[in-house]
Amino acid sequence: MIQIATSWLLLLPILFGLGWLASRWDLRLENRMDERERMRQQRSTFKGLSLLLNEQPDQAIETLVKIAQLDPETIELHFSLGNLFRRRGETERAIRVHQHLANRDDLKPRDRDHAAYELGRDFLRAGLLDRAEASLNRVGDGKYAAPAKESLLEMYQVERDWKKAIIAAAELEGLQGKSHQTEIAQFHCELAQEALRRKDLVEAEQSIERALQAVPNHARALILQGDYLVASDRPGQAIAVWSVVADTHPAYMHLLADRWMAAHTALDKAEPGLERLCELLKTQASGELLEIVQKHVTQMRGPQAAELMLVDVMQHSPSLSALSKLAETRLTLAESNGTPEKISEIQSILGLLKQRTNSLARYTCGNCGFRARRFYWQCPGCNHWEAYSPRRSEGAVPSGPSM
Repeated sequence: MIQIATSWLLLLPILFGLGWLASRWDLRLENRMDERERMRQQRSTFKGLSLLLNEQPDQAIETLVKIAQLDPETIELHFSLGNLFRRRGETERAIRVHQHLANRDDLKPRDRDHAAYELGRDFLRAGLLDRAEASLNRVGDGKYAAPAKESLLEMYQVERDWKKAIIAAAELEGLQGKSHQTEIAQFHCELAQEALRRKDLVEAEQSIERALQAVPNHARALILQGDYLVASDRPGQAIAVWSVVADTHPAYMHLLADRWMAAHTALDKAEPGLERLCELLKTQASGELLEIVQKHVTQMRGPQAAELMLVDVMQHSPSLSALSKLAETRLTLAESNGTPEKISEIQSILGLLKQRTNSLARYTCGNCGFRARRFYWQCPGCNHWEAYSPRRSEGAVPSGPSM
């Protein structure tokens, strides 16, 4: 019995060694199987890429979807491919890729939101705005909620759907924790302007009040409020509102100067109205306001008074636009009592000045640098609101004797 027990004791190390060898063999088999699986997935990936390069997108997407089902990590590959297609302008391919992902039920909520967001951007790029809106509205409250709402806000502005833009901007404030009241005020102003065009004074008044609630003393809202009061046959109240613009936003007075004069004329107060504009030239002496004031001074007081006014402007705020208007006024005076030589001389100078001022006088966006001949509340280049300075960039001339 003792010998049998001793024999089993001697066999134990051998059995242990055989067990260890068997486990190592199983591990090597498992590693080989994993390696074969990885190689199979790599071959499938390369096959999908090859199909894409060979202009067979449907088969490529089908192959890549199968890879994603086997290995969820390759979902990021789909997003990368879809975004690459969109950047290249191949929106149909991008839509196919993202649509496959968005329609899958086995994706995590975050990945499904990501797919809905990317698909919405694809539809935006393709100009399919209804489908873009539907896809972006499918995005949940996670990481992609704010980017989706930004895309919706951009789309509503392109569509000029200002009511939806107001809602989207308000929701975006809650998601981002930053103010969008300036944009909201502008959206209400757009609604007010549209209402004034169709003579819907009730809606115009409501939209203007909401704009002023968003941004008190908002320049554009005050200008539109004056327009509403004029349309309501209340020019005196319009002048009172526009006087607030003159006091708080004088750089914007060129946008309403002609209407300011019309309201004063309706009350037989044209002279005091013009005098107030002349006072503003002490600080707002360049650009369109100068042109408007020069026109009204010439009409009401004559070219000699306009010349004196422009000489005064040239003394405290010299600019090429002021010099051009001075030359224009002196040409008018010379045509009535000057010599042909004098007229020809002024005409030559005026031609050079106008050529120079036309090339320089531009409104410039402070965000993207887009330059335009007219003032915009929203930049046509980058779509930012209130990015334009109300003053045109114009060349100044050295102080000294005027012509």
